Amino acid sequence: MEALEFKLQGKMAHFRKYYSNSTALSYHVPPVITVKGILAGLLGRERDSYYEEFSNEQCCIGIAIDFPLKKITQTMNLLKVERVSELSGTGVHSQNNTEWVVPQNIRTGILSYTIVVVHKKQEIMDALLQKTGSLDVGYLGAAQCQGWITGGKKIELSWEKSGSEEVISRFAVPVSVMDSVKMYQNSFSIKKEETITELDCDRYLTEGSKMDIMLSANGLPLSYQLKPGTIYWKYGQENLVLLGDHFME
Repeated sequence: MEALEFKLQGKMAHFRKYYSNSTALSYHVPPVITVKGILAGLLGRERDSYYEEFSNEQCCIGIAIDFPLKKITQTMNLLKVERVSELSGTGVHSQNNTEWVVPQNIRTGILSYTIVVVHKKQEIMDALLQKTGSLDVGYLGAAQCQGWITGGKKIELSWEKSGSEEVISRFAVPVSVMDSVKMYQNSFSIKKEETITELDCDRYLTEGSKMDIMLSANGLPLSYQLKPGTIYWKYGQENLVLLGDHFME
């Protein structure tokens, strides 16, 4: 099966947890729906117009961390704006704790995620490959927290059904398909968090779109025992479970 691989990179990032309101907490990796939003933006889709086109029935995503990362917390001085005149900074200020994802070595390192994309529509795959592969670097994000996309290329995935073998992977894996996880080659930096894979046309979570995932936070693989019969995918030396994968149902 044809897929697209690219790198999503930056010096720092904030992937806000959808339930976080009094404090701005962040996921370690971009939620699947965030990645789909980036892809839709590359194609010029309008805000909130692409949820059906990038539903789990049409598109699924793989995400891996390339280099060690960590979180830091900074107190942000935010404005409470209730009228236009308060945009100047004369309104009430509120202290808010904000989490940022940064490289383990913040001076010399960068954040880097490997993203794998599969879409059922060939014309969309071709357009995404052209967008991500035609530029050396494509920038995105806010000016104060800029990211970039690089290294877009086509890959070929082949599928396997898990049995008794251990699957070595650095990609995020849904907890629901795991029997166990353990360190691989004396490297163990595991994170468990949740991700959102799709929204409906009214911006509500669809049934099954929220899932817990396990992933390595240092860019090195973990050893997974998947539930028998779980579909996973291979390319090169990589193994991954696609998040929101309906392709083999």
